[in-house]
Amino acid sequence: MYMNKSTLRKEILKNRLLINDADRIQAQHNIIKQLLEEEHFLKATFVGIFYPTKNEIDLSELITMFPDKIFAYPKVVNERIMYLQLDKHTTFFQTKFGVNEPKYGFDITAKLEVILVPALGMTKSNYRLGYGKGFFDKFFKIYPNAYKIGIIYETEVIEFSPLSYDVALDTYIKG
Repeated sequence: MYMNKSTLRKEILKNRLLINDADRIQAQHNIIKQLLEEEHFLKATFVGIFYPTKNEIDLSELITMFPDKIFAYPKVVNERIMYLQLDKHTTFFQTKFGVNEPKYGFDITAKLEVILVPALGMTKSNYRLGYGKGFFDKFFKIYPNAYKIGIIYETEVIEFSPLSYDVALDTYIKG
């Protein structure tokens, strides 16, 4: 019997907040190392990335490692995600949910080839456990073509029964 998503969410968040800096940085290095071998990521010009919150893995190092790629951060507008291109003028603000989003930017949502997706956990069949608002599931129904890579810690491979509105990612990388 699987745990329900709400219980899983609470358990993972509790454990994630206990992860120390050394382990978080090690997970970050492990994930970046795997991305350096990930064919879809390497071929992509337009990449969706995320600003880490609640001890998520920080992948911003990729921006300096790949100056020829065009990175974009998600922003929720009218209950929908859009990705705004990162440039030297990009500034961030914290939403009421504690997530940092770009204030302004050029919307390149439709151009994204790869999206690095924050997740609390992933099932072996690539279903993502998020924070429960369904923003990414709704987004992927509208924009199904980008290659979706979930980003989790090593211990966050989980099991739950996907619901009808859940969208499987293409793969996930664990650190």
